[in-house]
Amino acid sequence: MEIDTGETAFDLDFHPSSPIVATALIDGHLHLMLDAPVHDESCRAVRFVKSGSVVLTGSADHSIVATDLETGRLIARLENAHEDAVNRLVNLTETTISSGDDMGCIKVWDTRQNTCCNSFNAHEEYITDMIFVPGSMQLLGTR
Repeated sequence: MEIDTGETAFDLDFHPSSPIVATALIDGHLHLMLDAPVHDESCRAVRFVKSGSVVLTGSADHSIVATDLETGRLIARLENAHEDAVNRLVNLTETTISSGDDMGCIKVWDTRQNTCCNSFNAHEEYITDMIFVPGSMQLLGTR
């Protein structure tokens, strides 16, 4: 099966329980069953959270956006979440996520308060990917 998004895809994520794929596009759009313009610049990261009812996106415009999957409406927008483009997002717990940017900074966010709880200058270059190991409470970031 081939899906033509019309633009270059930066990232994708599979819904945890439904046959839905979310794609982050270079033109700032989030491609689902709907095409939602959520960012002014390229949409580089996408992750489902809250059991798949919300999708998060990170962008070259330095923001992180939460979109309601059912309505397509914006729930929250963290303007200037990073000083550089947001490249990666990962779920840590039901109420925390982590984001990584172009300058190697990794941040941990409390989604209940929409606030940064921790920040690490992990690398000198962009974060290419991250994975969280829940049993050990370890977060691995790569460049």
